Amino acid sequence: MTRRTAGSFFVAGTLWTGLVIGLAAALGVGVAITDHAPHDLLHVVYGVLAVGALPGAAIVAGARTGPRQTVVWAVAGIVLVILILRLFQTGG
Repeated sequence: MTRRTAGSFFVAGTLWTGLVIGLAAALGVGVAITDHAPHDLLHVVYGVLAVGALPGAAIVAGARTGPRQTVVWAVAGIVLVILILRLFQTGG
């Protein structure tokens, strides 16, 4: 078991991912306001989950060390991949 801090690639990747998700959420809110509201409220739930996944993982992972911290980040990543796949299934 290593006790290293997160590397610069991990931190940069997490920041870029958070930025892209935030931008996608802002665009989604913009479309909902200007064009039409989503037909299904589940789109809003997916958006809230996507925006909250990384900050939530950071809060939960902050209280853990070692492999448990890695598991928290892995679960957050899996949640985001599932949300992205669901986004493509519903047509954006």
